[in-house]
Amino acid sequence: MLVQFCHKLSQSLKSEAGAINVTGALVGIIVTGTVGGVAATSSNGMIQTAQDMAARQNAAQVGTAQELAKIMDGRYTDLAGLEADGHMPAYRAAAGPRRFATQSGAGGTCFVIVSRSVTGRTYFATDLIPAPEPLEPNSATDLIPAPEPLEPNSATGCLLSSQVQDMARSLEEAAAATSS
Repeated sequence: MLVQFCHKLSQSLKSEAGAINVTGALVGIIVTGTVGGVAATSSNGMIQTAQDMAARQNAAQVGTAQELAKIMDGRYTDLAGLEADGHMPAYRAAAGPRRFATQSGAGGTCFVIVSRSVTGRTYFATDLIPAPEPLEPNSATDLIPAPEPLEPNSATGCLLSSQVQDMARSLEEAAAATSS
């Protein structure tokens, strides 16, 4: 059967009608390749969007744990406190580097969460901004509003901008250490 197919194909290549079929086949291959390339590019964009959404979700979940800590304990806390007090599941080191960090301000009156996407984008959320927003390098003071009243010597009103940037940097370093 395969031999018959190959024989018919070689006959069609010799005829004028076969030339149209070969041209049509080549056009089909080019169109298929183009559509496949567009689909691959589109799926890559969707994967990056999903990874960014996962980072935002991490920040939102830590924010929920922080709010639970405030209700149960009367103050916000750090990650170790959230885990120790049962406000969020304990982190499993086997899962890879932690992609989020959180710190509370003086007296546990506020908090900042930083969450890093696999794409390299970093997001933040606070007690006043529960929906995670992009964190740009060296611009934490512009993005994170101060809770009332403004605490002295605190660029964000909760944490110093250098503390927020240090959290973001530590997440980047952890990701770089595991990727190399």
